[in-house]
Amino acid sequence: MTELDPQKSASPADSAKEEGLSPRAAAEAKKAAAAKAAAAAYIQSAEGGYGGVDAAQPRDVKKGHRAAIIIGLVICLLVAAGALTYLFTSGFFNETPATEETQRVPLSDQRVIAAFDEVSMDAPDISRFAYVSQDALIGPKFSDIVLSEPTNLGAPGNQIVTCEATATATFKNKGIEINVPVTLPFEYSDAGETWVPGELVTGEVTASPLASANANDILANLNDILNANDPTYGEAMADASIVKTTADLTIDGGPITAELSKTVETKDEKTITSELRTSTVKLGVAWSNTEGWLVTVTEAGKIETTTSQIPVNPEGEEGGGGAASVNPADTTPENLGSVKYGDTVTMSGTLQAVKGAAALSKGNDYTNKEVTADANKSVQLVLKLNRPVDIKLNGKQYRLTTIAVATSGLDDNGKSLIGRKADVKGPLEESFATSWSPAGIKALEIHVE
Repeated sequence: MTELDPQKSASPADSAKEEGLSPRAAAEAKKAAAAKAAAAAYIQSAEGGYGGVDAAQPRDVKKGHRAAIIIGLVICLLVAAGALTYLFTSGFFNETPATEETQRVPLSDQRVIAAFDEVSMDAPDISRFAYVSQDALIGPKFSDIVLSEPTNLGAPGNQIVTCEATATATFKNKGIEINVPVTLPFEYSDAGETWVPGELVTGEVTASPLASANANDILANLNDILNANDPTYGEAMADASIVKTTADLTIDGGPITAELSKTVETKDEKTITSELRTSTVKLGVAWSNTEGWLVTVTEAGKIETTTSQIPVNPEGEEGGGGAASVNPADTTPENLGSVKYGDTVTMSGTLQAVKGAAALSKGNDYTNKEVTADANKSVQLVLKLNRPVDIKLNGKQYRLTTIAVATSGLDDNGKSLIGRKADVKGPLEESFATSWSPAGIKALEIHVE
């Protein structure tokens, strides 16, 4: 390489001159040459050091650790600030601290039982239960008592603590038992530290029988029962006499059979035309827990009819005077022997109305003016005997051609039986003695032809 000598080298101006440049262009070329020379000198002065890499220097450890701690603290502060902001906005710091629950005295079984014993509870109305005893009910007796868990009502600090006890209240008389579900609420009193009972709440009443239905009570309502089943049949047999009754009633109900007899009469000057209607009715009796004994007609038999004519006596009265008297000499007396009041007898004859007492007493050769002809309306019929009867009653001898008949329970007082031949069975009762008969038969059975 050939080194260049700056002093021997021609300047740009000189070159310009040599090349024939103008003075101005020569001056410019001179300035450029001077700048170039200065740059070359600077590069040469920096030779060996330009573009080199300085050796690595050790870092200041303490200064870096302090910076890391500061940055961590800043981050923690930012996180804490965010958490506090969330808690405030969510209402965490607005919640009232929970108060400690007051210690309550427990509600004991004895307290509950005592509360039920102090309850005032009216007896249910049993008039809607048909054909049962209406005697006053005894009760209530509480059983099956169950106590519920306490319940808190209202906000903390203003709570009402309640619970309730359920039980069954029982009432009864000789014929029916009534059960009523009841609820007794309790509320705790902090001031008194005790449980205070509230008003008793009652449920739906149910009932069960303790005795069978009374057949006589049912048959006393027979007209309504028959009309409800069949109005036509009910009208035809309205007010019919119950000649015979068979009942098999238990606590579970059962059947009743009644033989009915009814006479429909038309009358003219000489005779009474009588149409006798007979029928057999069967009833069924069953228990209802809400209505008592329910009675239905299980069978209404065919109505049989018989027509007969009865002569009218001279006074124009049916069954009077001589019609009831019998001359003992006409027949051989029947001897019933020695009997006393209360003994059951059976006598046969024709049933007539209680009229013409003087003739009746003459036929019996017996009078008692201290009593009436019908024992104050206790006697409804005269049984004109088929033949005289010799009877020693309570030590006294009588020959009877007629005897009084008491037919209690017959709605028409036995009028429908007048003119019928019948066998009458029942005890001899002194209370049915009349002015013309020393005793009367309390008719338990009347069998008509």
